Amino acid sequence: MDLREFFKPLDESKFNVYHARSLLITTLGMFTISYNTTFVSIALHRLSQEFHISTSSFLFDLLGTASFWTAVAGALLFGITANFKGRRSVYGYECLLLAIGSLLGALAPNVYWLIATQMIFGLGIGGDFVLSPIVLGEFANAKDRGKLLAFAVGVTGPLGSIASALTFLALNALGITGDLQWRLVLALGAIIPGSVIYFRRKVPESPRYLLRIKGDLQAFSDVVKTVTGKSVSVTENAKDRFPVMKYLSKYSYAIFIAGLLWFLDHMVNPGGVFEVDLVGRALGFTNGAIFSLLITLLSSIPGGIVALLLIDRWGRKPLEALGFLGMSLSLLGFAYFFKLANYPASLLASLGFFLILMYHFWHNVGPANVSAAGVFNVELLPTKIRGIGSAIVVAMDRTGALVNSAIFPFLYNSFGLAVAVGVGGALGIIATIITMFLVKETKQKSLEDASEEYLFFGVETPQ
Repeated sequence: MDLREFFKPLDESKFNVYHARSLLITTLGMFTISYNTTFVSIALHRLSQEFHISTSSFLFDLLGTASFWTAVAGALLFGITANFKGRRSVYGYECLLLAIGSLLGALAPNVYWLIATQMIFGLGIGGDFVLSPIVLGEFANAKDRGKLLAFAVGVTGPLGSIASALTFLALNALGITGDLQWRLVLALGAIIPGSVIYFRRKVPESPRYLLRIKGDLQAFSDVVKTVTGKSVSVTENAKDRFPVMKYLSKYSYAIFIAGLLWFLDHMVNPGGVFEVDLVGRALGFTNGAIFSLLITLLSSIPGGIVALLLIDRWGRKPLEALGFLGMSLSLLGFAYFFKLANYPASLLASLGFFLILMYHFWHNVGPANVSAAGVFNVELLPTKIRGIGSAIVVAMDRTGALVNSAIFPFLYNSFGLAVAVGVGGALGIIATIITMFLVKETKQKSLEDASEEYLFFGVETPQ
């Protein structure tokens, strides 16, 4: 029997209430992560003043990147556990970490406490980046899987950014400023992850884990019926006997490419968490919340909508390549005008802001909703190593965020804004070429077909 036949009821099912509920439960994590990331970007300069730390100090850099460091550990911890013990065994605990990190951070008496709580939050980030795409992807039908995974970033992520920026602006309008303002913003960020823990713990185990790793035929049939409403009878043992280490060896290329593209996505980024403080201020924005809000409303959401409309029509590869190319040209144009062109300062600032908007638009058309949505690591890896492989990919992603957070400020302070942005643009060209020539298209394929897992069905002896 062809392995793909076992999952046909899932792959051919229509989008239903269960899919919608699962989508809501999984994407609320991304909302929270985006909310917190935006908070850090907006509040970073203010926090440096309140805690009396220099913007050129290691503490300032650590405050901005604390969650990146521990996200690597979180990804490995949650990914490996989910791989061998089941997705449901740990799903929801990453939200607990997100809630604890936010709530305790709001009580921070000093910068060291705040850094520590951001590290707790980072463990949750790593876990959610691994688990949510897997949970959503392993339940989704083949036709809609791309747009479901993209929705988590294309819509939910920007909404988290909007919520964070609007909370700052609303509190400011109410006259709540200074120390109390950022503490309230951070504390409010604990509400959603805290409220979703229960519902994540009630998500049924992944049918693919049940059949291919655990080998529980009855539980598999029960979950398929829950999701699709159709009764399935499985009598053939479909447990995957192919060794994990051999899978990791055979799929090392796919893991590397998926991780590399996500790594490069960060390297192209103009500043990452420091974008508001460095790029925004250079363009004349003294209010980081307004800068962030405008970017999200004018660029990120429109780009995400385009991705949702096209990812299952055009495919993952064209969107990823087009996105990287658009990002690159936007940043190279920015570097050219700021380095060589002789324009009045006001015109230059307006042009620069437009090009930054274009960067974020293309970012959400492409990488933000393809590689950074976990599409490649979910679709290119077989079930038996999807947890481990995704953990490695997310670890590479967070490493990229860390490297960018170190290199961009260095380039900015040493060579100026144009060079710092231009280097990212050049790396975008490299990412475009890698995508065009080294990435396999997986649109509307079953996970078993996209990953070629079906070729190992019934194989116990590695060749």
